[in-house]
Amino acid sequence: MEHKQHKALRLIGKTIVYAFAGFGLIFILMLLGVLSLMSPKSKLAAMPKSAILELDLDTAYAEVRQDDFVAEFMDQSVYGVFDLVRAINFAATDDRVKALSATLNITSLDLAQIQDISEALTYFKSQGKKTYLFSSTMGSFGQGTKEYAFATLFDEIWLQPHGHIGMTGVNIEVPFFKNILQKIGVTPEFYTRYEYKTAMSSLMNADFTPAYKAEIENLGRGFYDELTAMMAQNRHLDSEKITKLIDQAPIFADDALTVGLIDHIGYRYQLNDMLQKQYSAEPYDMADYMSHIGERDDDRLPEVAFWVLEGIIDSGESTQTPLREAVIGSETVLAQLEELKKRPNLKALVLRINSPGGSYTASDEIRAAVEDFKAQKNIPVVVSMGSYAASGGYFISLAGDYLFADPATITGSIGVLGGKFVVNGLMDKLDINWAQVKFGQNAGILSIHHTLSNSEKAVFEKSLDDIYQDFTAKVAKARHIDMAEMDKIARGRVWLGRAAQQLHLVDELGGLQHALVKAKNLAGIDSSQKFILTYYPRRETLQEKLTRFSESGGNLPLMKALQEFDDVKVLNRLNGNAILPPFIVKM
Repeated sequence: MEHKQHKALRLIGKTIVYAFAGFGLIFILMLLGVLSLMSPKSKLAAMPKSAILELDLDTAYAEVRQDDFVAEFMDQSVYGVFDLVRAINFAATDDRVKALSATLNITSLDLAQIQDISEALTYFKSQGKKTYLFSSTMGSFGQGTKEYAFATLFDEIWLQPHGHIGMTGVNIEVPFFKNILQKIGVTPEFYTRYEYKTAMSSLMNADFTPAYKAEIENLGRGFYDELTAMMAQNRHLDSEKITKLIDQAPIFADDALTVGLIDHIGYRYQLNDMLQKQYSAEPYDMADYMSHIGERDDDRLPEVAFWVLEGIIDSGESTQTPLREAVIGSETVLAQLEELKKRPNLKALVLRINSPGGSYTASDEIRAAVEDFKAQKNIPVVVSMGSYAASGGYFISLAGDYLFADPATITGSIGVLGGKFVVNGLMDKLDINWAQVKFGQNAGILSIHHTLSNSEKAVFEKSLDDIYQDFTAKVAKARHIDMAEMDKIARGRVWLGRAAQQLHLVDELGGLQHALVKAKNLAGIDSSQKFILTYYPRRETLQEKLTRFSESGGNLPLMKALQEFDDVKVLNRLNGNAILPPFIVKM
């Protein structure tokens, strides 16, 4: 009953937030009053002595915790992937937890994150506990491939009558803007190092270049192979049969049961009834369970810090807005490193990187700062790559003593690009004339009103050569790769985790659990010794949350709507010079 009351209170809170969003200070004061009456901790349902954990995998889990005083009223979890993995691990040895029951229709988790969670589920099952998954339908008619691969990690799969599995394969979509830019009189003038550094190909071309298409096809094939291998292994089916079923999908419930894709056809209440009778246990929400897992601070114990860097890399402060991917700001990162330096018992750092790259100079600044931090504290740094750790994201990872990637992690993209938009054609259409007076041969190099002159282009090309040489030299030194081999690996090429390990760009395949164990070992912390695990970035103060909320204009409905527009967010990658190209992977 208490759990239902808590859910009801959250629903009321959501309604209040949506109804009053946009009313500024008055709304904030009202919201604070509501929050004081419905504090999640005070309304938390007591943990039963015998429980079945219920996990909603349709809820969005980001890499970074959503540290916002209204975040819990949104559909996105306030917890991150790290918290979910940790909670499943805790539950594995919690005698009160008898089983795990999950719901999955459409997940926001990427394949690499699913592989991270799979390690925790494997550990949970190794303790003699069973896992169950219910779905009313997987995917939206199509694009349910990763959902089904995720489902195969569970012991039993239940599908609702007349539901289907949309395991239709992998589709990668790339936007190209050359034609529309020509129509409005805008000319993108960008240069790259080298042919596989294709972030600006969307602006420079009307379709795939041969190199770009080859890279995208390699990525797609890699994802497809990872997905089909998971399905075949976990469901004990022949890989050729899986391939044929993908080409026949969507597959409806009766057929899915016949061919062995699922174990039962039934409704959610039927699964719940079965579980309660079998285990004599009460359902308990995973979010509530995660709330019970506290973080302590004990000066007597060694400490391992777990620090998440998620988003596009840039100078300045880190930000999170619904219109673009999160930003890793070098200024914020350096300030957080100063905080970490003050931790007296810090013995190791696990750096979780989930970034497609961004600014080369900001990436280099962060990499150098982590190197300096590591030297000053004399501690090991272990890198755990998320869905992306590419280009500038990979550059930062070079500061690590040991690098882990999931098999489906996108990494590499060792290259650089740069340039500008030239709008003289647009100015002509508008009948606007820009006159110019300059002192210095290259004074107008950044002007958007003319293309680069020969001397300006020479300077620009030299700059790219210098950056590329610096990038590849630092990778070669950190990863002990011969420069001749480095040229084959680099040139902007993108690799998935398995290939990256073979090329020695990463040390081992594995997720968060592997990284934490390795960090403990490198720090000399015995496997049986207690230690503190501290999460970074730290939680914001109430004042910081209020400031961030007020700066956003309190426009929660708009934020909520824009959360789903990945097509818009990904276009912000066009601002970086050491970054992945904009593409959307649907599987």
